[in-house]
This record gives sequence, structure tokens and C-alpha cells, in this order.
Amino acid sequence: MESTPPALAGLPVLGNTMAFFRDPVALVRTGNRVHGPVFSLKLGPKRAAVVVGPQESRDVIALPESTLAVRPVYQWVKPMFGDVMQAAEYERYVAQRTALLPAFQGRNYTAYVESMAAEIDEWLGKLGTEGTIDAARDIEALSFRIALRLFLGADFRNRNGAEFHALFLDVAAGMELFLPANLPIPRLIRRDRARRKLFALLKPHLDAVRSDPDRERYGFLAHVVAGVDQDGHRFDDDTIMGLILILVYAAYETTAAQLAWTLILLLQNPEHLKLVEAEIDGVVGTDRQVPDLAALRRLDYLYRCQLEAHRLRPVTTMLTRETMTPFEVGGWTVPAGWQTMFCPPVTHRVPELYPEPDLFDPDRFTGSRDPGGRAAGGLLNLGGGGHGCLGGRFAELEMKAVTAMLLRSYTLELVHPDPPAAKGLGLARPASPCPLRYKARGAAR
Repeated sequence: MESTPPALAGLPVLGNTMAFFRDPVALVRTGNRVHGPVFSLKLGPKRAAVVVGPQESRDVIALPESTLAVRPVYQWVKPMFGDVMQAAEYERYVAQRTALLPAFQGRNYTAYVESMAAEIDEWLGKLGTEGTIDAARDIEALSFRIALRLFLGADFRNRNGAEFHALFLDVAAGMELFLPANLPIPRLIRRDRARRKLFALLKPHLDAVRSDPDRERYGFLAHVVAGVDQDGHRFDDDTIMGLILILVYAAYETTAAQLAWTLILLLQNPEHLKLVEAEIDGVVGTDRQVPDLAALRRLDYLYRCQLEAHRLRPVTTMLTRETMTPFEVGGWTVPAGWQTMFCPPVTHRVPELYPEPDLFDPDRFTGSRDPGGRAAGGLLNLGGGGHGCLGGRFAELEMKAVTAMLLRSYTLELVHPDPPAAKGLGLARPASPCPLRYKARGAAR
């Protein structure tokens, strides 16, 4: 008889449901401590295998869609953005993902970095010589403006940015994982109304790009307009607008939260902050010239600090798949019909791969200490396998650009030494307010 992963003890009927909703990461830590790298949870009528061992996680997350499927657990996307990406039928999803790949190719990043830097420079110009910013709210607003400029263009942002932002927030507030998608409650009614208005706002801009798909002028959107579906037909308007909206959603929320944690961790570790500042001054310079792609690529120590922030404070707390066919992991069999879960915050602190796991140590990612790249390869917050994040490089450059331009212009300090994470099952972002005090550096003004 096949053996399923050992179950973590829970309540009658409900099993581990209450503990999962209260604090899923704490529950997974308990399961790992009691049962090791693979175990199971009972979430009401549903069973879930939890895989936390670094190697086990990398092996399992790479399994094909026919074994582990994302579509069943991403249906919350449809009411917000339509039949796009992970919520779509697999062949349709692959076609959409394939159509987006050219926009993420390296030759486009020079223009992307120029747009990022221009947006950041405009934001910095409004800060003055000293004051306070909210590492949660203000960084998120900046990241949203960057995403809007890159995906829809500076002209669209200048004309429609405020209206787009307000409508987009209503759509995002309508994310619903458990209730029926069409339940007539105010939050979901506002979501549907805002989505219709967003599509109407985007339609004239989309028509302009269709008539003149100039990638120099329209950038990312021109790439999407040129895409074709699984039957070789051009994407229809709803698909294009849904893809743009989900890209904006994915780009600004996760990037902003991870950037905020990077800044917080640097400020909590001043010896590493000094090294980052010295690297920025040496590579980017201390004047107001905006950094280019080549300069950002040379910020190696900052990049390792970003990796360490991904490790210690991953904003993705749980990754979930639907098990379509049984598979083996760690000597156990996960049956079809179970969910399979991965938990980056627990996997990223397994001491066998990350010695002294609670220590902020960017040098753990150097070639001398990790010549095989296992440490970086064990990070799960950008997904893996066929569903690895398309925008990982994009996010890395944005975080580098914001950090470099901010730190070369200002000295920062945490108002509260240990900012908490926001509560809830969503992204593990810093709770707002998360104030950072800033003061202009003498060499920068």
C-alpha cells in the first residue's frame, strides 16, 4: 500500500484549517519540525502535501503541468483580469506566456531602465532635503507608477494615471479566494464596475497601438499587441487588456514589497549598508546622473543583498498547485486530488543549505562559498519550473535602480527598529505605516 506523507495533528473535522488561516508559516514550521521535509495538512475536506526541503522543493516544483497544475488554484484571477495567464486553459496560457517572452529579452532592458530611472528621479525630486517616507505605502506607489509607465507608456500615465490607479485599486480589492466570484456584495460589485471602466479607459490607447505598433513609442504594449494565441490568431482586445492589467498587478505589488524589505534589512545591518553605499558611489556616482543598464549590472554586492532579502523576507509565503497525477517525494506518495504546497519562508531557512539561517549574510551567495549556485537556486519566491516568474530580471533591475538612486541621494534610518509584517494571507509586505527618515547627503545636493 502506498504511504502518503505523515499528517500534522489537528482538530476534528477542521483539521489544520484554523491554524493555517491564523498563521500558515508558523504551521508549516511546526510540521517541518515534527515530520521533516515532507508532511501533510488537513484543510477541512481537502488534503495538502507540504514540501519544504530545498532539494525536494526544487524537484517537485519542476514537475509538468500534467502532474501539478496551477490553473485550478488561480481561478481568482478571472473576475479581476479575465481568462489570462495561469487562470487560462494550459495551451492558451502557454501561448500568452510565449507571446510575452520577447518583451522580456535583454535588448529591451536599456529602454526599460531609462524609463525606471526617469520615474525614480521625478519622485526623488519631490522629497526635499529631509523628511519621512513610508517604506510600504510610498514605495508601492512609486512601483505602481513605474509599472504603468513601462507597460502602457509615459503618455498614458501622464493623461490617465490617476484615474487608472483609482480604478485598479478597486479591482485589486476584489480579489476573492473563497467566496463565489459573482456574489453581490459591495466589494465585488465595485471590482466588476472598475474592471469595465478600466477596459473602456484602455480601449482608445490599445486602438492607437494597433494602428501604429511602434515599439520605440509604445514599448511593452506593442509586444503584446503583436502576440498570437494557440491557434495563431492575434490576441483580442480583452486578452491584451487582461494581460496588461495582470502584469501591472504582478509587477508593482511583489516588487515594492520585496524592495521595502531589502531597504529595511540593509538599515538593520549597517555594516552591509556601508558596503552597498560604497559600491553605489563607485559604480553609479554621487551626482544626479541617472544610472544606465550597464551600471546597474555592476552592482554585484547590492544584488547579493537582494538575494538575501528574498531569502529572509520572501514576500511569497505559499505556492500552491493541484495534484493531477500521483508523484513520489521523500519516500512518500502524494495522491491525485491533493493540493501540493511550498513555503519559501521555511525552505529559505533550512540550515543544511543556509548555515546560520537567521543571519543577514549576502556573501553566502558568492562563488567561493557556493560554487554550484545551490543557495540562489534554492530560493522559491519567484516560483519554478514552467511557471517561473517572467519578470524576475525586471524586478531585480527596478529594485537596484530605486535603491541606488535613493541611497546615493539620502541617508536613511528606521524610525522603528523592527517593522512588523502586515497580517493576513496575502503578500508578506511590511505593515503600513513603516516610516523611514531621510536626509540629503551633502555630496548629492
